Amino acid sequence: MRYALSLRPQWDAAAGTVSALDVSIRTDRTVKTGEDLAARILSIVNIPFCPMEPASFTDRQGPIPVETHRGAPEMSFIYREFYRACRDTEGETCIRYRITPRVQPEGYRSSPYFDLVAEKGGILGSGTTFLLHPPALDSTADFSLSWNLSGLPEGSRGVWSLGAGDCRRETAVNDILFSAYMAGKVNAIEEGKAGFYWFAETPFPAEECAGEITRLFHHMSRLFHDKGGDYRVFTRRNHFPGGGGTALTRSYIYAYGEGDRVTIEELQALLAHEMVHNWPTMRDNPPGAGTWYVEGSAEYYSTLIPMEMGICSLERTAEIINEKAGSYYENPMRGLSNLELGKRYWTDRRCQRLPYARGILYLSNLDAAIRRATGGEKTLLDIELALLQLPDPTAEDFIRLGGEIAGFDLRPGYEAMCRGELPPPDPDAFGGKFTVTPCKVKLNNAQHRGDTELLDEEADGYRWEVKR
Repeated sequence: MRYALSLRPQWDAAAGTVSALDVSIRTDRTVKTGEDLAARILSIVNIPFCPMEPASFTDRQGPIPVETHRGAPEMSFIYREFYRACRDTEGETCIRYRITPRVQPEGYRSSPYFDLVAEKGGILGSGTTFLLHPPALDSTADFSLSWNLSGLPEGSRGVWSLGAGDCRRETAVNDILFSAYMAGKVNAIEEGKAGFYWFAETPFPAEECAGEITRLFHHMSRLFHDKGGDYRVFTRRNHFPGGGGTALTRSYIYAYGEGDRVTIEELQALLAHEMVHNWPTMRDNPPGAGTWYVEGSAEYYSTLIPMEMGICSLERTAEIINEKAGSYYENPMRGLSNLELGKRYWTDRRCQRLPYARGILYLSNLDAAIRRATGGEKTLLDIELALLQLPDPTAEDFIRLGGEIAGFDLRPGYEAMCRGELPPPDPDAFGGKFTVTPCKVKLNNAQHRGDTELLDEEADGYRWEVKR
């Protein structure tokens, strides 16, 4: 199946940004009367599709009449609309429409960063919120992307997660959607297969950060036996305080907030987490079944690797562990099971944070246990690499392969973790470089990371300090 995408940004000189995006799609996929011709994501984790003018569908016979219908929720947070053909199509189908970047509502605090938004210099967002696509997300396409930048200022660029400028490659429909698209007056640092992109001025030294991030990526790619391919970091300015990051296909979007003061160390810690998402994966069906592993692995390696590389000091690493572990021990929802957290993940942000912290605590303990059991010959990374050889690894694969590598049964500890039960931190975790001390923590009922809403209730917690 061919899926040829052409994007033509429209420039607003007064605002100094992109005001609209003309989208043209050509495909050789034919359908019969009553079959779905295309689809779009109406909303994903409550983020809506961009404002859109009605799409036109044509083939060699002329206009194709369509009917729309909504599908059932997918993964509990994706809602799609389908365009059903009212006649057989003949030859190539062309889809044309115009979207405008999303204007976020007053008081909005975005996460994740799927929406296509404009800022001074251009637009940035993922394909999920502006692309019509073939109905089967797991189908593969001969995908080509072309940028028509004729209306933009001289020197403007169009960049996609998997290619800069016009490009063509065989890729999954899912990856076409869950990837970043950036157009306008783009600044860039590109080194080897890694790139760092931003608009205008940033609250951090962009070029210096780009050098550190590309160095970290090249180290991680060797560690996880990466098979190659480009990797890109896109930055955007939020229209509200606070920032964060969202992992996409071979890329991530980092966002900083209005008035934020961002240090290289803070940015590096966040982007290291998002970078790890290129590798560890686990089927998350039902929701919650694999989140602890995917997010826990990202938390663990983004803490461990900078420490081992000497990028992050032991003192700062202890602070990072305390921040991540603290978000678990002080969370009122910490007793919920992984599957219950999955049900509440997108409606209660306290539940959204827990898999990250539970995952790093469980995996760091497991790594210490594996090292002891094998005399240091095996580590958690051996399990991670073994799972990467499978097309769609599950928790059962983790238990099976983990047991073979570690030499002991992972199931009892795994099932306890899934129920919401964790043993005390292992003193040999994180290279055995830290002393772990029990302490009392106040429960924090805040919905957003960084906010504080302390309850009159304490819980058992732990604190990490550098061994002296």
